[in-house]
This record gives sequence, C-alpha cells and structure tokens, in this order.
Amino acid sequence: MSVTLIANRYARALLKMSEADAGFATRAENFLSACESLFEIVEAKKILKSPVMPQDVKKALLAYAADTSGAGKEFSDFAAIVVEAGRTNMIPDISRAFRHMLSEKRGIAEATATTAEPLSAALASELNQTLEKVFKKKITLRNEIDKKVLGGVVVSVGNYTIDLSLKSRLNSVADFAQR
Repeated sequence: MSVTLIANRYARALLKMSEADAGFATRAENFLSACESLFEIVEAKKILKSPVMPQDVKKALLAYAADTSGAGKEFSDFAAIVVEAGRTNMIPDISRAFRHMLSEKRGIAEATATTAEPLSAALASELNQTLEKVFKKKITLRNEIDKKVLGGVVVSVGNYTIDLSLKSRLNSVADFAQR
C-alpha cells in the first residue's frame, strides 16, 4: 500500500474526529506542526524513523509534542497508535494530508504560482482574486521561484495547471508553425 493511501487514512480519521468537536481541528494542526518540528531535529528524526528504536521512546517523544502543543491526551493516544502500527515515519505525510483535507472541507484551495522572479504584492493579489473567481473557492496563494520559467507564470491549483509562461507560448507557436 502506498504511503499516500496510508497517510490519507490516518488524516481522514483525524478529520472525522474533528466533526464532533469544533476545537479539535485546531488542536490537530498544532499537534501535527509540533510533530513536524521533531522531524526537523536530526536526533529526533533518527529516533522516529528508526525501525529498531524502542516504541516507548517514540511514544514519549510524540507525547512530548502533544503536551507542548497543548493538544491533549487524545493526540498522545493517536501517536501511540501510529507508533504501534510502525507508521511513525509517515507523520509528515499524515500532516500534509490532514491539512489538505481540512482546507478542502473549509472551502479553501491551495495554489502555487511559479515565476522567475517574486510576484509583487499587487500582482499576487490580482492573481489570487482571479483564481477565487475561477475556482469559486477561497485561494491561498504561494509563490515559488524557478529560473527556468522564462516569463509569465505557471499556476497549479489541485489537479489543475495553468501554464501562462513564455516558454509554453513559444512552444505553441512552434507547434503551429510546424503544421
């Protein structure tokens, strides 16, 4: 079974639990952020990813994340289930999947605008408003820089890609000229 499918199952379980408690989703986000922070610490990451490290050590580390994030015992219990299933290395994937599902539930779509240079605030705002009209959702826009984009922008929203780069336009002209 793929990592994505497994991560989605855990994320769906967390999302389902959030339906009964309004503050649960926020606590889940805080807990998962604390867990992701552990994966940024070299020693903690080694412990969490190691197949030979005792489960008690992993559980204690994740219980610490639950405690410091103010998430509560239910998240320590969730972490224990993840550890016992041998899925500790998937916590960052579970976190991404949960955030994505929660955004969808809230009617928010994440968009990435890839450009050669950073977008100005005005252009980013205009692009964001246009995407919200097209997709009829609230859009969270992130700008990534890629020097391979000669000019224009490549926008990704979910499974959709809108390529308005100079490179794609030149390729279209070249294709048309070859006909």
